[in-house]
Amino acid sequence: MKHPEFKQPPGPDGSYFFGCLTEMRQNPMAFFTRVAAEYGGVAKIRFGRNKYSYLVSEPEFIRELLIKNKTSYIKNTRYKQLARVLGEGLLLSEGQTWSRQRKIAQPLFRLEALHAQVDRSRSDIANFADRLELLGSKNQFIDIEPEFSKLSQMLAGSWIMGDPFRARADEMAEIYLTATNAWPVAPRTALGSYRIPPIRAILTLKKAFSDFDRHIFAIISEFRRGGDSIDFGMMPALVSGHFEATGEELSDQRLRDQIVTLFIAAHETSGTGMCWIHYLLSKYPEVRDRVQLEVASVFGSKLPCAADLSRLEYVDRVIQESFRIYSPIHSLSRVAVEDNTIGGYHIPKGATVIVSLFATHRLAKYWKNPEAFDPDRFTEAESAKRPPFSYIPFAAGHRNCLGGTMAMLQAKMTVAQLSQRLKIDLMPGHPIELMPSTTMRMRYGMKVEIEPFEQRSNFEELPTSLQALA
Repeated sequence: MKHPEFKQPPGPDGSYFFGCLTEMRQNPMAFFTRVAAEYGGVAKIRFGRNKYSYLVSEPEFIRELLIKNKTSYIKNTRYKQLARVLGEGLLLSEGQTWSRQRKIAQPLFRLEALHAQVDRSRSDIANFADRLELLGSKNQFIDIEPEFSKLSQMLAGSWIMGDPFRARADEMAEIYLTATNAWPVAPRTALGSYRIPPIRAILTLKKAFSDFDRHIFAIISEFRRGGDSIDFGMMPALVSGHFEATGEELSDQRLRDQIVTLFIAAHETSGTGMCWIHYLLSKYPEVRDRVQLEVASVFGSKLPCAADLSRLEYVDRVIQESFRIYSPIHSLSRVAVEDNTIGGYHIPKGATVIVSLFATHRLAKYWKNPEAFDPDRFTEAESAKRPPFSYIPFAAGHRNCLGGTMAMLQAKMTVAQLSQRLKIDLMPGHPIELMPSTTMRMRYGMKVEIEPFEQRSNFEELPTSLQALA
């Protein structure tokens, strides 16, 4: 009889040679959702003849992994390309280095600082709405995914690097788009892992990284030269915080790593999230009508301000539900540094443990009719019925996304301003397919039709059909 500490969780074996690798790669979201539903809160999945990973999906067991047993795991740094891009920044660092970086960055994410930055971003979002309206007037359909990416880069870059980024924003956006298009696509078959990436793509990616770094180091050089009249965003606080914490100057390379990590983490999730939000608003026009109603009743035709975003209660629920169904952070993984247990099951040292946010956000015991889009799941009363860790759009635990609050504020500001001015509808027949990458993107982009509509200055001017939705 085996010792109870070595109890093994149930799970699928798959085929003899590849285990479940082919099914997972064909559709990882559907695969992890099925495994979570069929095998329970902890499942052991075979991905080769003697290769196993563990899926943890039950909220209480996720808490064990990320809180109770946090010292037994480290972040999974299997994404070698990502590690080369980010360096030793907040996302991939470990131990004391990570703790120090987190402590230095934390004050930059206080609510008053976030509100000030969101208010500064209002004009950028207004300019973005102008651009969309112009594009919509010239083209019947446009791909809005790269447009949301450019907006999120402008918001993140100006927040982190200030004025010097603004002067380089367009060129850096083109470089980033080149890198995104050349980024290795996850194989969709078991044999796909053995294919050598095209040399051209590798060289393109390498050049894009080099070009991007050239701009970052130029901004750092400008910062080192000083200039009291220039807004350098977070950079002064990152440098002074590092010196206060360590008594040492922050090197250009370490400052670069922090800047790039914050920039990518901030804009990737926001840009992707805005696509999914507006896809769902297009798919559910009655929800869009209700969003328009609330924004009009709070702001009329005035430019929204951060202090009043908390009054957009329904918009908040719409964004939360969008992030439940299509969480930009689709999964996270940890590697066990010692033998331990989760949910009473043995997790051996060296094992990879996966949390699929997509799967956990679809557990039927916590989400009735989980595939349906229902913002009212996030009323205060309904949210109180669910356990902690059943909803984790920005990950969870001590390594949760530091910018989660900022992401929600920027999303509300963007939704509010766009809903005042534009109607964004998905092109009929355009395919929407999930593509897990650094974030959960749309494989074929998002082609839309954009139409302006007349702004309404107060609630009374809204049609009776909309007032009935209140």
